Amino acid sequence: MKRKQFLYWFSIVLGIFLIFSSGGNSSRADAASSADAASRADVASAYNYGLTKAKGPKINSEVYTVSDAVDSAISAELAEIAQKGPKIDAWDATCLVFGDRITDSQAQYAYESILKNNDFLSGGSQGLNGISDVSAVNGLVAIGKDPTNVNGKNLVANIVKDANNPASDYSIVNDLEALSTGSYGQASETARTSLTKKLIGMQDQKTGLWNGFDKVDYTARAILALSMNTNQPGVADALNTAVKAVSNHFYQKNGGFAEMHGAENAYNDVTMTNALASAGVNVYAPLKDKTDYVAPVQRVLDQHLFSAGNSAMLIQQATLALEQARFTSKGGKGSIFAFNQTDAAKPGEIVNIKDAAIAKKRSIIRSSISDPQATAAAVNDAINLVDKILVTYLSKLRADSTSSAAIADRAAGVKELNNVTVSHAAPATPVTPPTVTNNNVTVVNNPASSSSASSSSSATSTSSSSSVPISTPTVSGKPVKKASHRSIVYALTTVKLYRSSNFTKSNLTKTYKKRARINRPMFLVISQQTNKQGHAIYRVKDMNSGKTGYTLSGSKYFAHAYYSAKVTRIKVINPKGINEYGKVNLTSKKRHVKKNASLSVRKVVNYGLYNRMQLTNGRYITANKKLILATKIKKSSQNTRPSTPTATTTGTSTSTPPTNSGSTATTATTGTTTTTNNSPSATPTLPVALTNPVALTNPVTPSNDAKTITTTISIHADGATIASGSIKVSSGASAFDALQAFAQQQGLALTYKGSGATTYVTGINGYNAGPAGTMTGWLYSVNGTEPGSSMGAYTLKDGDSISMTYNK
Repeated sequence: MKRKQFLYWFSIVLGIFLIFSSGGNSSRADAASSADAASRADVASAYNYGLTKAKGPKINSEVYTVSDAVDSAISAELAEIAQKGPKIDAWDATCLVFGDRITDSQAQYAYESILKNNDFLSGGSQGLNGISDVSAVNGLVAIGKDPTNVNGKNLVANIVKDANNPASDYSIVNDLEALSTGSYGQASETARTSLTKKLIGMQDQKTGLWNGFDKVDYTARAILALSMNTNQPGVADALNTAVKAVSNHFYQKNGGFAEMHGAENAYNDVTMTNALASAGVNVYAPLKDKTDYVAPVQRVLDQHLFSAGNSAMLIQQATLALEQARFTSKGGKGSIFAFNQTDAAKPGEIVNIKDAAIAKKRSIIRSSISDPQATAAAVNDAINLVDKILVTYLSKLRADSTSSAAIADRAAGVKELNNVTVSHAAPATPVTPPTVTNNNVTVVNNPASSSSASSSSSATSTSSSSSVPISTPTVSGKPVKKASHRSIVYALTTVKLYRSSNFTKSNLTKTYKKRARINRPMFLVISQQTNKQGHAIYRVKDMNSGKTGYTLSGSKYFAHAYYSAKVTRIKVINPKGINEYGKVNLTSKKRHVKKNASLSVRKVVNYGLYNRMQLTNGRYITANKKLILATKIKKSSQNTRPSTPTATTTGTSTSTPPTNSGSTATTATTGTTTTTNNSPSATPTLPVALTNPVALTNPVTPSNDAKTITTTISIHADGATIASGSIKVSSGASAFDALQAFAQQQGLALTYKGSGATTYVTGINGYNAGPAGTMTGWLYSVNGTEPGSSMGAYTLKDGDSISMTYNK
């Protein structure tokens, strides 16, 4: 038997083995240990999150949701690969490079593996069907090595030799892919042109597919190789024909790929997903415009291919498929393996580094929550540094002329971004607020309030050693509801998106015209701020295109895109209807509901950024206002989360505001009236009238002769830190005493009910507890542990650390 015939038939046997082994691996993945499953629970949750929108109506937030699931899966797969340590090979290195995870030692491991395992470099001849060669070239280029000179050997020349007389059909696609990773001289380009022509000629003119023992796999490999050669004659037509053929002949309802009457296997799914994404297909969406079809990328996610029980090759190819899908979704052109094609990677790499900057900013904010020494100024400095690095590398990327340069610059930029840290200042020694005695009444001056026009700075008391908590008055007029950080809003009218916070014509990137409700553009609110022109603005991300920018904020322009109130009945307004699901993550579809149908709602359920509604039949639907309309809402006396303070520190307290004439001001507290002369040296500004009065308690602030203890307090809501710092209180003080004193020190609006063991914090700075029966409210922990008692009953020790977290 001739050498070529032997290799061809041996490749068929090997293909059969790989197909069945990949199927077996999928079964073993399902039987993974509970410990392994638990360690990846967060990633599994992300998978389900992606599944939610891939099967549901095509609303603007779908891409964002699936994108999150893809990012999580890639991270899990890269973590699995990194555990291989010295066993990391060429494919592993390629995965790590595109995931921004490779280290110098991992690159060296891959290089040593290539030298050892590539047949030509280790002293033998070309490997079976060129698999060894294509993996080696990809790995070498990925880690910055020259495949034309590997320890004095020219691997490319060896591939060209085979390309001129291919050993098999698989050699054609593998050799073409290897030679298309870069520009390696005239001989390589000639061979590349010849292989492209041969591959196009092998396409079945009737079906548009490539025939072989495994049509799915070989067609995918052909599409992948041709997508690296779109400048060659006939390639564009061949790819268009192939993509349509794949959709008609191989595409399954579950998002996978298989021949008619043939068995689907995971390896074919990832290979075809990779190939289609390389050809520019949006694999985040179903290939057919039918609600019961699943997107190809979702099928890859559903199979949890990163599990340790799967083969190394399957994990590698699944990772590369998802990395290619992400690359294409962000604007990348062609295959990620086309390292040196002009401008191919630039669009995707620009988006990648922008996303990396956003992720770093989020990380800075998240880490500051548990770091009391991370001051607001230090956090702002770190975020500003991230912005400066981003600007620098965006300029470099826009000037790059090759994919390799763009990939390298993006990687360098990401590395520099990841090195940004929040500088620490020594913990400030808390200072007891100074007191001014006037007519035998002690007034505590609040240093924090002096710098804020919105906070009140006074309190009166008949005691010289304690003080009433400072409270923030409500702003006159109807408060404007603001979107919280990381919330989703939609535009009510025409809005404009600017590339920076400087709202000028030159910075205008897009104008969104006023649209009907079902077509309103949706945005993720990344942050809120005031620009230099004095406008209240949002930094947002377009949920459809992924474009980020700045826009004017406020209820005139935006409203929350998801219901959060006590809706009891809704009407379906989406022309295509909606689905009812058995699970809150909108999986386990039960039935389809047409437009104008009316449904009874039991409650609104919070599910991350995307609220759901549980119907009275126990099923779940979306709470997206573009798809449904609330026709009946139960009135509630208290909002779940108002964005502006609506009440000051509670207690049986009424107040008369001071006048400009210097007349006396009177405060009545639990039946006791204290009169204070308003002198220029200390003029208290009293809080507005309070609602829901309850018994007032006083924070235990230390007197000069009392033994004191120090505690640190941090208050968090919506992923950000409202305030953090230290406070001194008298020995024996409760956690709530410290919170009151800290609120006074920081100028925070604090509301509560009860006293002692019944103390219950109802709100801090407008973040209020929800109605009875909901989980919305404030949780507290001391030294990282949640005590089983009220804050008013927990006695502090010196050095205790209190954390308050708002649970939505």
